[in-house]
Amino acid sequence: MRIPSFAVRKEKGAIMTSPAADARADVEIRRLTVDDLDLLREIRAEALQTHPESFGSPEEDEGGDTMVAAYRHWLSGAILGAFECGSLIGVGGFYVLPDRRSRHRGHIFTVYVKENGRGKGVGDRLIKELLAHAEACVEQVHLAVLLTATAAIKTYKRNGFEIYGTDPRAIRIGDTTYDKYLMVRKFSH
Repeated sequence: MRIPSFAVRKEKGAIMTSPAADARADVEIRRLTVDDLDLLREIRAEALQTHPESFGSPEEDEGGDTMVAAYRHWLSGAILGAFECGSLIGVGGFYVLPDRRSRHRGHIFTVYVKENGRGKGVGDRLIKELLAHAEACVEQVHLAVLLTATAAIKTYKRNGFEIYGTDPRAIRIGDTTYDKYLMVRKFSH
């Protein structure tokens, strides 16, 4: 999987990825690196604990070294973090598959904002930052979201995403299955 890196710039001592990050001075948005591995593990553990139907990967199911290797791989690419007072309160990632026939499509994944960061526009800012980066590399961006994640769906729609389908029984936890909306944001290139 090819994960493009973000071009970052310094502004007033903070690393930001675009002017959209100026919208709220008390929350810094920056690209996470392997130095942030423990922070990513911590926020992913919370996401998996509170919303297991929304998050998870085969590597996380295995745990241990396999999970850490997956997190290191993710951090070598485009994972953004939202920091408030030095604490990581939100994450969001972007990747492009290496297949030549799919390189025009990007994918947003692992978007999560801690409870204490919700209602502050943190998720919206993460999506805007990811889209600003994506627009320079791809023609459209895809994501999947649980049908019941109404706040997330509103955020995606506000940022130009449209529902184009439903993935029935996309996730199974025990005997319970969960459907996901498939959403796309097309850029006018």
